[in-house]
Order: sequence, then C-alpha cells, then structure tokens
Amino acid sequence: MIGRNGARLLATVSLTALLAACAVQPEPFTTDQLNTKAAADRQAMFEKIDAVTGPITLPDAIARALKYNLDKRAKVMEEALAAGQTQVDKWDLLPKLTADAGYSGRDQPAASRSRDLISQTTSTSNPTYSADREGATADLGLSWNILDFGVSYFNAHQNADRVLIAAEHRRKTVHNLIQEVRYAYWRAAAAQALESRVQTTVAEAKDALGRARTVERENLKAPVESLRFQKSLLETMRQLTAIQQELSTAIFELSALINVPPGTKLVLDVPSEDKMAVPDWSMPIDTMEEAAFRDNPDLREHGYLARIAVDDTRKAIVKMLPGITFTASRNWDSDSLLVYRQWYEAGAKVTWNLFNVLSANSTLDYAHANEDVTQARRMALRMAVLAQVHVSERQFRNAVSQYQQADDLWQVDKRLVALSEAKTDNNAQGVLERVASEASAIASQLRRFQTYAQVEQAYAKMQATLGQDLLPEEVKTTDLQGLSAVVAERLNDWNMGSQAPEFQAKAVDVPAAPPVPEARPVAVPVAAEPEPQPVATPVAAEPDPPPVATPVAAEPAPLPVKTPIAAEPAPQTAALETSDAISDPLTAALRGKVGRLFAEGGTPVTPLPTPPVDALKSREVW
Repeated sequence: MIGRNGARLLATVSLTALLAACAVQPEPFTTDQLNTKAAADRQAMFEKIDAVTGPITLPDAIARALKYNLDKRAKVMEEALAAGQTQVDKWDLLPKLTADAGYSGRDQPAASRSRDLISQTTSTSNPTYSADREGATADLGLSWNILDFGVSYFNAHQNADRVLIAAEHRRKTVHNLIQEVRYAYWRAAAAQALESRVQTTVAEAKDALGRARTVERENLKAPVESLRFQKSLLETMRQLTAIQQELSTAIFELSALINVPPGTKLVLDVPSEDKMAVPDWSMPIDTMEEAAFRDNPDLREHGYLARIAVDDTRKAIVKMLPGITFTASRNWDSDSLLVYRQWYEAGAKVTWNLFNVLSANSTLDYAHANEDVTQARRMALRMAVLAQVHVSERQFRNAVSQYQQADDLWQVDKRLVALSEAKTDNNAQGVLERVASEASAIASQLRRFQTYAQVEQAYAKMQATLGQDLLPEEVKTTDLQGLSAVVAERLNDWNMGSQAPEFQAKAVDVPAAPPVPEARPVAVPVAAEPEPQPVATPVAAEPDPPPVATPVAAEPAPLPVKTPIAAEPAPQTAALETSDAISDPLTAALRGKVGRLFAEGGTPVTPLPTPPVDALKSREVW
C-alpha cells in the first residue's frame, strides 16, 4: 500500500533527478589528467615491440611496419569490429524471447457499482472490486515478426559485405605502407651512406674558407680572385648543407613507419653498390589491366558497395509488405481474485502501413537511382584505375631511366674525385677543385639514392595499383624474424620478375612481332673490313647490267680507302652487313660484287646497277 510517505519519496526522487540534469556542465581535462593520459598512451604505443638489436634490412623494416605500424593496427581492428557486427546480426534473425515482470499498487481498491443500461439507474448495493490493491505480474513471451526478419536478413547481408570492405581497406593500407617504407628506407640509407662524407667535405670547405678570408685581409692576392674563391666555396657549402637538411628527416620518417620511438639510433644494412639492381618487370600492359580490374582494392570495395545498394532496394520492397507477428507466452498474476493465476497465451497479428504503399513509387525510384549512382561511380573508378595502370607503368619506366642516368653520372664523378685526390697541389685552386669535385660526387651519389628510392616507390605503387599483395593470405609465422624471412622471399620473387606467374603463362601465347632489321653506322675503315663470305649463288648467274653511257665521273666519287664508311653519303656496306635476313639471289650477287670492289681498293669501272639499290631501299634496309 502506497501512502503519503511513498508519494513524498517519489516526488523527492523526481525533483533530485531534474536538478541533476540541469546541473550538467562541460568539464575539460586538467593538466594532471592530460599528463597522465599522455604517459599512458606513450607507453601503450611502444609496448610489446621487439627491440632493435642489429642493422635493419629492407625486409626487416617492412616486417616491422606490417606488425607494429599503428595505422595498420587500426585497420585490422576495424576489420575485426565489422566481423563482430556480423555475429550480432545473426541473433537479429531469431524470434524475440522476452521476459517481463511488474508490480502495481494503489491506496484504495478499484471498487465499483453497476448501472442499468436502459434506465441509467445506479445500483444501490454495496460496491464491489475484482482485483487486489497490490499485485505482481510476470510473463515469458516469444514473438516473431516476418517483416522484421526480412529486413534483418538483408541487413546481415550488407554487414557481411562491409566486413569485406574493411578487409579491402586493410589491403590498401598495407599497400600504401609498403610503398612508404620502401621510399623512406632508401632515403635513410642515403643519409647514412653520405653523412660522414658530407661532414668531412663541409669541414674542409670551412677550413679553406677561413684561409681565403685570411688571404683577403692580408692582401696576399687580388681581392677579386679571393672573393671569387670564397663565393665558390660558399656555393659548395650551401649545396652540401641543403643535402644535409634534406636527409636529416628521413630516419624519423622511417622510425614512425616501423613504430620505433623517434630519436632511436637506427643502423641500416645498406646493400653494396652493385646490389642496387632495378626490379625486373615484364608483364604486358593488357595483362596489367586485367589484374587491376580483378584485384585492385578500390574496385573491389565499390563492387561490394554495389551489392549493398541492391540490398537497399530489396529492403525497400520488403518494407512495403504487411507485417505478420506471431506471439506465444506463459503468464502469471498474483491477484487472489483470479480463478486461474497461471495461463498460456498465443496469437497472431497483421499490421500494414498503408502510407508505404502510397510512397512505393518514390521509394523504388530512389532505390534504383542509388543503384545507378553506385554503378556510375564504379565505372568512373574503373576508368581512373585503368589510367593509373598506364601512369604507374610509365612512372616506373621513367624512374628506371632516371636512375640509370644518375648512376652513370655518379660513376663519372667518382672517377673525377679519384683524379683530384691524386693531385698533390695544396694551393687555393687545388683545394677548390678537390672540394668542388667531392661535393659534386656527393650530390651525384645522393641523386643516385634518390632516383633508386623513386624506382622502389614507383615499383610498389604499380603493384598496389594491380592489387598484388606482398604477403600470402595465410602466414604461418607471427614472430618478427619469420615474418621478415617471408617478406625477403616475396621481395626476391618480385624483383626477379615472378610477381604473377599465372599472367606470364598467359602472355606466352601471344606471338611477338618479328624484329625489323635496322641499319647501324659502321665506324670501321674500309681497309679493315673483312672479306665478305662467299654466297651460294655465283656471281656469274647474275645478268650483266646493260652498258651505261654515262661516264664514270658522273657517279659520285668513292671516298678514299682509309675514310670510314659512316662518313660516306650512301653507306652500302653498312646496309649489306645488316641485311643478313635478305636472302634473295639479287641481293647476294650485289653483296659479292661490292665486296670484291672494295677489297681491291680501286675505283669500280662499271657503276653499280640501280635496280638492286632501289630494291634494298624498298625493303627499308637503309
């Protein structure tokens, strides 16, 4: 029974809750709280990470990034979260089993009198009631709505596709991570390889600059000459300082990618110069397009989004249908006036929102428009990926060309440094030449490392565009050393050109075009030309050309014997040397005759017949 005390208690609780809701104010973190949180987060960032105990190779850096990089961890957790949602969606497909319990009470019984329906006369008998003033109820009910089941079914399908989308996001993150690690590693390798040389050269330049300023103050040389010398040294020092500044941040970028505290001393296992080989890539461009259309993570993601859009349309159709609900329950009531205080109950109910039928056309139009938009986005993305395949392939070829040029330039600068160091001159000109050549060699070596880093980055970008995964779907080992071994093996396979054996097998079936012979200039003098090989067709079998009335002097005079053929207006010998594929009798006879004439070293008495030369020109031998 609830009396005045209960009413007061209820009013007090309600007033307290209302005042507490009005008293909520923004509460920023204090300085101590921020410091504590920062310390805890810093410890969590680098805990359970294997310490760096030796030089780091490129496979080691990639393995550390794949295992410890925080962005990659976040994507893996997002994928696990999406997979957990699918487990939750399975329970939504089941019927709802609910257990209810309640209590009710009043201070007066629900007493009542009856009234006559016709005369509207109230009964004068004592009031009656049919329920206790206080009572408790409980029930356990099972309900199943077919409409909700259909909607939950398509929701589960959509969330399953979202799991696959999360997996594609993780793949894309791994591709970008490998690309960034390869680029940062080689920049850090350049910094490590050039650090000591840059410091030594800068110190020598500073010493020479100090002596030059002393010479200027004491007027030991002409001011113009001394100032020009100082300007050259300052320009060299500026170049070296720019190199130092450019490479100073590379090691921090690599540390962040492999999740090592910035400032940690990292020693890289830089390969020797002869092992900085360019990766081999021989996949045809059409095969690359097929691979990208099949394995690119962005295209796969939009494919799943298209399926989600189709499920949205199906859900919209299902929601227009009437909903049928089946119920069954076991009930209990504490009312003492009831004859049966426990009973079973079952029922069925149909509900239909008629406004859904009226809005069917608009809903379906919107759903179909959503499918069309998704399809258009997918087509636009396919075009972008198709262009990216060609762009990435061209960027890789350009990067390889730049690296080869940088390597040639570095080889020349390295020899120039060796020559300048061989000199023993310690005068101003000798010091300036030595410092300048050393600075030029350092810059060339830096460009060589940079272009090689661009080659590695372009190679990884091309593989990311094609959707090629560095790691297989299942990796048996999880320790860092085993993961590094797997990465090293896969990198070696990629660099050797075995990145896609199934496509290479398909590419073999395509016949290659036969090579077209091209004329090559010959710089060997005529006197040094070997005797032409005898041909199977005798010269006598060739019909003698008709006598020509034009005098011999009308023909362009042949060059002296010691003049190279490359300087001759019409290098017949070069054409003959490169026309081995032509085996007709006329050409063979011409070759024998011209060979004998040049071997004798004299002027031919009879001019060369015109038809064979025209025939050779018609075959594009020239």
